[in-house]
Amino acid sequence: MNAIRTGWFLALRQIRRGGKGTTILIIFIMVLTFLNLVVVSGLLLGLITGSFEQFRESYSGEVIITSAPLRDYIENTSALISYLENHPKVTAISPRHSVGVSILGTLNDLPGKNERQNKISTRLVGIDPDKEEVLTGFSRFIIKGEPLVAGEEGYIVMGYNFLRKYSSFADANIPGLDLLADVDVGSRVKVTLSTKDGGIVSKDFIVKGIAKSKIDEVSTRMFINDSELKRMLPVNKEQYQEIAIKTDPDFAPDLVHELEEFHKPYAARIQTSGAAIPSFLRDIETTMAVLGNALSSIALVVASITIFIVVFINAVTKRKFIGIMKGIGISPLAIEISYILQAFFYGISGSIIGLILTFGVLKPYFDAYPINFPFSDGILVATASGAGIRVLILLVVTLIAGYVPAKLIVRRNTLDAILGR
Repeated sequence: MNAIRTGWFLALRQIRRGGKGTTILIIFIMVLTFLNLVVVSGLLLGLITGSFEQFRESYSGEVIITSAPLRDYIENTSALISYLENHPKVTAISPRHSVGVSILGTLNDLPGKNERQNKISTRLVGIDPDKEEVLTGFSRFIIKGEPLVAGEEGYIVMGYNFLRKYSSFADANIPGLDLLADVDVGSRVKVTLSTKDGGIVSKDFIVKGIAKSKIDEVSTRMFINDSELKRMLPVNKEQYQEIAIKTDPDFAPDLVHELEEFHKPYAARIQTSGAAIPSFLRDIETTMAVLGNALSSIALVVASITIFIVVFINAVTKRKFIGIMKGIGISPLAIEISYILQAFFYGISGSIIGLILTFGVLKPYFDAYPINFPFSDGILVATASGAGIRVLILLVVTLIAGYVPAKLIVRRNTLDAILGR
């Protein structure tokens, strides 16, 4: 205890009487190191986490029910929808019909010789505009034209990525990728779906709006009113292919369990939004985490070397002073503790300022103004627990970097230190 009290006194005196410029510079380096530990890895993860958030907010809700493998629809959907509509924790649902169709974009002109038809194959989704608006805010995806209105017929909203005028792939020569040319708001297109018995159902639609989103479930699909799509379907008109559910995110796993119990006799795939994320995105998330940790490790090495050099130079320049302190009876342990406490001061000061900048400035800023990437809106992923672990790592590294040079100087012969030999 005497060594600790003496070490505290010596450390406090040295910090107070040390150069303010040097102290500020060291703390600034520690702040940058902390930000490198938290912010850089957080932004890398935020690129993928932003796409997860958009998947949930723009398509799936907190829980998504889809047809089981090798099934064309969700069985017993009428009872399932009734159960969801009366569930106290469910705030909104959006049942959707979904069917594969071909869309012809040119109704008047025939293709020239050796030219393919102005035609694509995609998914046509029937939605209830009012329910979809509550769950995903579908109208916010409309970049041109107008959204669908409940009750109207003969209109279609098209995902922008299949239109040559708007698609991100329009300037890429990708074999097998077909885009509709000369199709815009007000154009007339022909939608054709094939039945299992070989029949053909076709209908003309007027393009009412163009939808753009950073998730494929919006940007590569076409949308019409659900009531109109039902009349085009030859069978299973009341059986849906998707049901998106909005609820409390913390309650979502429990709701999945409840729905599995309720729907047990029938086939369906019931998942939380996180479980429905494609596996390749999860792999990218893991890669980003590894890359962020690698960059953070480099920052830790730089910080530890900086602290080592600062403490070592400080101890070398005060070698005679250290020898005198040992000569008058101050224990080597107290002197070592004083340098350890100085290093701790630099580390804790940098961490506190870094925490304030991260959670008080940077995280609110990136939440309000996400980074606009082609595939997501990048945010800063930073949690209190994760930041706490990084603070602990930074302090441990800093303490070791402060202890080693102090130990090297203090263990030298006292008389040699006093005489400068």
